[in-house]
Amino acid sequence: MSSPPILDEIQAVTSYDDKSFLDERHSRRIWPDDSTRATVFPAEEDRGTSFEPFQVETREFHINTLPPTPLKLFQLFLPISLVEKWVVYTKIWVSWLKMNGWIDSWKTEMKRTSKLHKWEGPTASEVMMTIAVLIYMGVHKEKSIRSYWKSPKPGAQRAEHSFVRFISYDNFQLIHRHLRPFDHTQVDETAPLPRVFQGVEEWSEHIQAVSMQLFRPGSHLAIDECIIRYTGRSDVTTTIKSNPDPVGFKIWVIAQLGFFIHWLWHIKDAEHGAVGIEISAQILSSQPSQAQRRKRRKVSDKAAEEIHDIEYNNEASPPLFRYLRKQGYGATGTARMNSGISKELVKDKNDDGRVKKMYEFNAVKAIPTLDNQVNQIAWKDNKLVLFLSTVFTGADDERDVRQRKKPSSKKSEAKPIRRFFGDEAVKMINIPTVAAAYNDEMNHGSMLTAVTN
Repeated sequence: MSSPPILDEIQAVTSYDDKSFLDERHSRRIWPDDSTRATVFPAEEDRGTSFEPFQVETREFHINTLPPTPLKLFQLFLPISLVEKWVVYTKIWVSWLKMNGWIDSWKTEMKRTSKLHKWEGPTASEVMMTIAVLIYMGVHKEKSIRSYWKSPKPGAQRAEHSFVRFISYDNFQLIHRHLRPFDHTQVDETAPLPRVFQGVEEWSEHIQAVSMQLFRPGSHLAIDECIIRYTGRSDVTTTIKSNPDPVGFKIWVIAQLGFFIHWLWHIKDAEHGAVGIEISAQILSSQPSQAQRRKRRKVSDKAAEEIHDIEYNNEASPPLFRYLRKQGYGATGTARMNSGISKELVKDKNDDGRVKKMYEFNAVKAIPTLDNQVNQIAWKDNKLVLFLSTVFTGADDERDVRQRKKPSSKKSEAKPIRRFFGDEAVKMINIPTVAAAYNDEMNHGSMLTAVTN
């Protein structure tokens, strides 16, 4: 078995100026048991006179020449040379278990009947077959793993899975349980990176290097938090109840069109959350907050090109967007009321739902910051939505047509949109480009979840 030659490894550029970071006085934890933080800045009372939009040249993504077959493409991300290292790691692990009379890392005693006694470890072909079976199982669901190896019985209809001819149930279970993609003797229990992330770091770095060689992103990137589903035992899993896969390992990703280009591991108990981030003791109050250092790090990992960064509201703030603009990056995102956005827009948000004070549906108000570098925009949808942007003006000539359904909400703040729709269930509406772009581009990180689900 052979695989295409491994692409030249790309070293991520992770340098950044940590003197510009704030301490936690300008951010707060969103959940008590997780280090993810949201920005907290006082509302801005001053305003500019004429917003100066940052110009981002539209650039489509580009996919470099791909291997001729899906298998060879897959083997770029998982080369045989890497699998062969896993085989060695696994055999070392199995030998260590046998020497100690255990069957797992929890030091469960190995019984006389344990199948581990006669097993010397897998071959590279068996590991590849196991991974193929796991992919297959993700598409073809059965009640249990054992069910895939059960033969059809007379009078009972059930699927017959052809892969069972190539790997036995016992061998699959041994590999599934004991496969080690890392050298367990090299795990550093004192390192900042938890051992579970150390175990996959080599493969993770390789996948990202290949991704960045195959896929050259366009001008619009989404940066968001995501959950990698994990149902095993681990003390570094995170729970986000609103996520399709609520429990798993949390990562911060740069994505485009559902393709994850780069990511950082998130440690829920760590002071600064994202792995690889260290903060100096110096405090400069005019710069981005601790909650925003992930943004700075991830954007700086990309090539120095004009990029429009779309982000969610935990991290958006005028100081961060101002900094990104100085570095040559446009930015757009929804904003919280305590993000440092205009005091006037905060008042409008608080008045949303009051009949005499709330905006008409689809109305827009834009207020530039005092230096005219960041635009603060309010747009009336079902509710009043606050945006920050260094790219969009919010002007009447900046609109895009989108199909909208009449909302079912009966709350007072939704009265303007219900009045706009009347008896119609669907309408084509010219909504602000800032909202259209945010809705379109922010889904880039969610597309992968939608596909895998």
